[in-house]
Amino acid sequence: MKGTTTRAVVSVLVISVCIYTCIFIIFSSSHEPNFLLNSEYNGQEPSINRSSLNSQHVGLDQDSETEIQFRSFKIDDINCKKIIEGDDMEINKFINRTHDNIPDNETLTRHTMNCEAFRRIYGYDDIVNTEAEKQFPIAFNILLYKDVAQVEILLRAIYRPQNYYCLHVDGFSPDHVHKGANSLADCFDNVFIVSKTENITYQSFQRLQADINCMSDHLAKSDWKYLMNLPSQQLPLRTNAEIVQILKALNNTNYIECIVGKRIISSRYTYKYENVYGPGGHYEIVMTRKRHKDPPHGIVVVKGSAYGIFTRAFVDYVVKSPIAKDLLEWCRGVLSPDEYYWSTLNHNPHLQVPGSYKGKCPSTFLLPVYVHWFERGTNVTKCPGKVLRYICVFGIAALRQLINNSRKELFANKFELQFSYAAIQCLTEWLRNKTLSPQPIDDEFYRKLYSERTAPKIA
Repeated sequence: MKGTTTRAVVSVLVISVCIYTCIFIIFSSSHEPNFLLNSEYNGQEPSINRSSLNSQHVGLDQDSETEIQFRSFKIDDINCKKIIEGDDMEINKFINRTHDNIPDNETLTRHTMNCEAFRRIYGYDDIVNTEAEKQFPIAFNILLYKDVAQVEILLRAIYRPQNYYCLHVDGFSPDHVHKGANSLADCFDNVFIVSKTENITYQSFQRLQADINCMSDHLAKSDWKYLMNLPSQQLPLRTNAEIVQILKALNNTNYIECIVGKRIISSRYTYKYENVYGPGGHYEIVMTRKRHKDPPHGIVVVKGSAYGIFTRAFVDYVVKSPIAKDLLEWCRGVLSPDEYYWSTLNHNPHLQVPGSYKGKCPSTFLLPVYVHWFERGTNVTKCPGKVLRYICVFGIAALRQLINNSRKELFANKFELQFSYAAIQCLTEWLRNKTLSPQPIDDEFYRKLYSERTAPKIA
C-alpha cells in the first residue's frame, strides 16, 4: 500500500513537470520578437520594419532595441561607391525612392534615454581623434528648428570630444523638437543648449542674435581656436582633421565673404525694417517709409554670407566691443542682417577688428560652405535634387559633384532628411572612410586665400 502511494505521488509530480514545461515553451515561443524569428544571421544585418518594431520589443532590453533600430536606418542595397563614381544605373535606382526607416525625433529621444548605450551604438565612442585635432579645439554653433535626428547626423559627422557645440532651437519650434535637442545635448559634456533662445522668422534680426547668443556662451570655454556657425541642414565635405589643417592655414584670420557693388542689395538697409507682431508672439518683417540712418563709426556696409569662419578674438570682439554692439543695434533695422553684420565688421580696416581683412574684397569663393544658388529666372533643372527658395536641396545625384576633388569648401548646404536620406548616408559613409584613411589636401590653396595676415600663426 505504501509503495503504491509513493508511485502515485511520483507520477503526479512527473505529469506536473511536463505540463509546466509545455506551458513555458508555448508562452516563450508566442513572445519571441517576430523580427528575429525568420532571420538567419549570416553576416548581414536583418531587414527590420521600424513601424512594427515599436510593438514587438517585448523581451528585448533597451540597449538591444536601440541597436536594432539604429541598424534598421541603414539602406542595405545601396552601392555608395558606384553612386559617387557617377554610375547612372545605381543613381537612378534611388533618385525617386522613398525610405520608410529613417530616424526621427521620437526615436532619437528614446535612444538618448540611455546615454552610454547611445554613444556606443551610434559610434561616438569609436571616433578617430588625432593628436593634431586634440590640440586644436573648434567651437560650432548649430541653429535648428526641426529634425533633431538630422542634427544628430551632422553632430556625429563633426564630433570630437575636445570641440564644443552650441545648439540653438528656434523659440517657435514645437516642444518635441526642444525635448529632442535637450535629450541629445544631455548625452555629452561638450554639447549644450544656448542659454537664451530667440524666436526666429526668415530674414529677421533674431537669426543674427541667435548666433551671437551661442558665441557668448562659447566664450566661457577657454581653449577653442576658431568658431563656425552652421545651419542644421549642412553636412561636412571635410573631415575634422582636414578642417583643423585648413584653419591653421588661415593663419589666425577670419574667413567671411565680401560683396560690394550692385550685388550688395542696398534696399535692405536704405529704409528701416521693423517687426510687426501678431498673436502668439509671431511677427512679420515690414519695410517702413522711414529712411534708415547711416551705420555708426564711419562704417561702410559690406554684404556677405550668414556663415563664416571666425577667430576666437573676433568672437570676443563681437560680444564685448562697444563698436560691435553699436553696429549690431543698427542692424535691427536691416533685412537679413546676418548677411551684413559679419562682413561689415571684417572688411572695415579702420576698425582694426581682430583677424579682419585689410585689403580690397577678395575673390567670391566661399570657403565655409558650398551652396548651389539659382537666381530668379535661371534654369533650375541643373539642380541635382530639388530647388527651395532658390537653393538646390541636394539629392543622390549630387554626390559626384560634391565629392569632386576640385571642391574646396568645408561644408555643403543643404540636405533634407527625408528627400536627401540616401545622399546623407553615402556622404557620411565617405567621410568616415576618409577619416580612417586620410589623404593629403592642397593646404597651399588655403594659405593663398588671403594675401595679408593680421596676427601670428596659431601654434
